[in-house]
Amino acid sequence: MIQSLIAETVGRAVALPGKTIRFVLSEALTYLTEEIDLTGVLLTGVDLNRIVATLDVNAVIEKIDLNKLLETVDLNTLLETVDLNAVLDSVDLPRLLARLDLDALLADLDLDALLDRVDVDALLDGVDISSMVRGASTTVTTEMITDVRGGSERADDAVENLVGRMLRRKARDE
Repeated sequence: MIQSLIAETVGRAVALPGKTIRFVLSEALTYLTEEIDLTGVLLTGVDLNRIVATLDVNAVIEKIDLNKLLETVDLNTLLETVDLNAVLDSVDLPRLLARLDLDALLADLDLDALLDRVDVDALLDGVDISSMVRGASTTVTTEMITDVRGGSERADDAVENLVGRMLRRKARDE
């Protein structure tokens, strides 16, 4: 029993300075973090340029997950700040069009689907078909009358020549 009492007393005596030191350190750290501006101390006491010069920037960049970073970016907000008119004004349109492969573009175009979207009735409503028929028939009629007149004149000349030969008349000089 005496032996256990001595061991316990010695244990307390040895533990007391450790507890005291822990208490003092805890109070000192609390004071330092609450009362002293550590950022100011670091900025004045540490040469940040020297530290940054030793950094391997490529290694830091490799550790960045760009996909995760981009997930946090609101593209709509970003695009609202862009003046698209200024961007479009800077585009060299002829140069851009020269780079387009129109054959490849048109090869991918589904003309049947495009024509299915055309409202033929609305398109024909805007066309004056009776005026077109009237114009075409006037042209055809005029050409027919001209052809008939020309044919009549040639027939008259042929009949006159035949009668003239039968009656042995002299040919007229024109």
